[in-house]
Amino acid sequence: MNIIETLVHYGTYALTFYALYVVIGALAFGYFIWRKVFRSSGAKPQNIAPQLGDSDSHLPH
Repeated sequence: MNIIETLVHYGTYALTFYALYVVIGALAFGYFIWRKVFRSSGAKPQNIAPQLGDSDSHLPH
């Protein structure tokens, strides 16, 4: 019986640390994604002027 109690005891520790590992990993990954998505405080102006290329050569100027 002593070996089973020891395995259950250490299994409980292992399960607890694994759960913490998963939760901390999920939080870190979520923080990483949040920083990538919301890094800029405002919208950056972009040059969206139409540029005619070879595929658009049939369009009038």
